[in-house]
Amino acid sequence: MNIKQYLDPIKQEEIRNNEFLHLTANEAQMSETARMFLGSKLSERYYMGGGENNLVDLGAFTALGLPGVEALITKAEEATKEMLHAQVVNLNCLSGVHAMMCAILSTTKPGDAVMNVDVKDGGHFATPGILERVGRKQIYATFDQEKLQFDVEKTARDFHDANAKAIYLDVSYYLNPHNLIELRAALGDKAIIIYDASHTMGLILGKKFQDPLREGADVICANTHKTLPGPQKGMIVFKDKEFGDKANAIINGSLFSSPHTQSMIALATTLLEMHEFGKDYAEQIISNSNAIAQAFVDLGYEARKANTGRYSENHQAHIFIDNKGNRMHLFKQLIDNNISTNFDTVLGGRTFIRIGTQELTRRGMNEEEMKEVAQFMHRAFQEENVKDEVTAFNKKFPSILYSFDKQL
Repeated sequence: MNIKQYLDPIKQEEIRNNEFLHLTANEAQMSETARMFLGSKLSERYYMGGGENNLVDLGAFTALGLPGVEALITKAEEATKEMLHAQVVNLNCLSGVHAMMCAILSTTKPGDAVMNVDVKDGGHFATPGILERVGRKQIYATFDQEKLQFDVEKTARDFHDANAKAIYLDVSYYLNPHNLIELRAALGDKAIIIYDASHTMGLILGKKFQDPLREGADVICANTHKTLPGPQKGMIVFKDKEFGDKANAIINGSLFSSPHTQSMIALATTLLEMHEFGKDYAEQIISNSNAIAQAFVDLGYEARKANTGRYSENHQAHIFIDNKGNRMHLFKQLIDNNISTNFDTVLGGRTFIRIGTQELTRRGMNEEEMKEVAQFMHRAFQEENVKDEVTAFNKKFPSILYSFDKQL
């Protein structure tokens, strides 16, 4: 067969991807430093530790050690514990959903009731199916869509009535921190609170969102490619060492085999970048989210507000477009002009753009650029052809900031 007929279109998609403005809240760009080993021959090898004299001895099973990789990962784990106030860290999960599975399977048992968040309230689509298939009873927390926070009284009542073991806060659509302190007080000390930080991990590491483990969570799990701008992988951290060690024994003993060496290197590098640059990065993301929302409001759009009174306290800005025309036509206008974002209708049924500012921020764009981006999108909705302008604008920001790239 002629493999080029399949590979050449992918190469063209790679070129096109680089010409797009990416405003999706669920994606990010890695630094060159983090990407350095993704195509390495190490990707063909299992990482099982550094070993002694390059030899890993696992009892009857022996393997080649990778001491350089171990040193990097150990440093990243130490930094992560410090940033998140965690006692135990696990970077072995392969994705966010895999981290979700590992968190649930390692902290609860078949027959336990686990509470999560309904999709209409911003919850993750995969959680109910996972709970069902691993033999957990599934119930929903109550989320107040007007106040954009959990209804603590009703959530706690339903949790206790179901004799639930854990609550999994799997929110993907949100603008402000969860009322976690109040949830912990209402649920009691025995409830296991698992905080899914897939969207906001970079902001939490940068100490600009909330501090889940200090506010009441027992576990944080996340994917690693949104505001944490790493590879498509997963991670879990635990507040308590004894609890975390028991869960880790289950995860490491039965829930994964290879952690994907090349992605482990990329994740460890990104975590160290967050330790070095995360505060400035997170602060600029939030400023950009508010700036782009304000720019749309100035153009005549309506933006959802966080319960703090600002438009956003994280990387997301929600711009309503239900009175701007056909949803798919508007989406096509953006794509035709090299702008990629997401539309949705959760949190009340109104169609809105969920803009993510984390990728533009890492490329060096600030508040003034957010105004330009809003103008491009508005003009695209008005049937203007701004593709060449978008492409030229995009080329002005070739570097990845808040990274170790200058050291290369």
